[in-house]
Amino acid sequence: MSHSALTPEVPTNFPQKDNEVSEQKGIQVAAPAHTPAESGNGQVLVEARGLQKSFGPRKILRNVDFTMNKGDITVIIGKSGSGKSTLLRALAGLTDPDEGQIIVDGQTVFAEKKRTKLWEGVRSEVGMVFQTYTLWPHMNVLDNLVLAPKKTRGVGAGEARERAEAALAEVGMAHHILSRPTQLSGGERQRVAIARALMMKPKLLLCDEITSALDPPVAAEVLDVLRRLKEEDGIAVALVTHDMAFASKAADRVVFFHDGEIAVNATPEAAFDNCDNEDLKKFVDAVRF
Repeated sequence: MSHSALTPEVPTNFPQKDNEVSEQKGIQVAAPAHTPAESGNGQVLVEARGLQKSFGPRKILRNVDFTMNKGDITVIIGKSGSGKSTLLRALAGLTDPDEGQIIVDGQTVFAEKKRTKLWEGVRSEVGMVFQTYTLWPHMNVLDNLVLAPKKTRGVGAGEARERAEAALAEVGMAHHILSRPTQLSGGERQRVAIARALMMKPKLLLCDEITSALDPPVAAEVLDVLRRLKEEDGIAVALVTHDMAFASKAADRVVFFHDGEIAVNATPEAAFDNCDNEDLKKFVDAVRF
């Protein structure tokens, strides 16, 4: 299903398949496929079972089992090239795995090497935000937000504007509703990108290095938006980041990738304060200092 006309690159919430090589190693979750994370309300929102993905001779995902609960923040950390982005893209429907299953809110949306018919019914529950903002520069903020719901869901102009106003208020950008992206700072554009993802009222927001190009104070503002979305709206967030402070303070789970495997999948306290994994300790020290 292609909606490439909607945004300059890849639209949030409206996935296209993408076979570009973005990672160089596979990943494998240490926990069993059917064991939900022990955090949040305990209600499973998304589950991946035995995901495998290769790009040519490179095996990117290796029997990945991954679970997220409703309303949780899961921070995913690790070196570049470990498969983190490929996992997020598979969950968002941007990349189809070669093997495995994906279940969203109890609905099996990927199995037997293809998307099931149930995917169309739940895909709006999963939004994705990228490091690049993918906003149309010739459109103002309002038009960027309402374009996809109007074109792909038949949402009326009045309802679309109401959604846009509410989404922008959520991220503190209501006063920029008529601004052009070129008039905004990097942090402001990223908040608009988050607001666009909220237009389809997702239950899960996947964020791939969305603060890596931002200055620390601006990045902190963007991360605070994610924290509020979890606390006030119950939106689950899976975030790939190098911000250890956010991971330790706001995450319900911390997932650490090393050499193609998830070496640690734990609460922040267990991951950062009581973990004997030397690779994680070295990674955290390198990132912090």
